Amino acid sequence: MKFFFLLSSIIVPVSLFVDQAAAGVLASLVFLLTGAYFSKPRFRKYTNES
Repeated sequence: MKFFFLLSSIIVPVSLFVDQAAAGVLASLVFLLTGAYFSKPRFRKYTNES
C-alpha cells in the first residue's frame, strides 16, 4: 500500500502552490491513514470479506 504514501507525498507540495492548502492536507491525511491502516499485516485477516 505504498501507493497511498506516494499520493500523500505528491499532494502536499502541489496543494502548497495551489491556494487550497487545507483541502490538500486533509486529502494527504486521508491517504496516510488509509495507507497506514492497510499496511498493518494484522488487519489483513479482517478485510478478507470485502
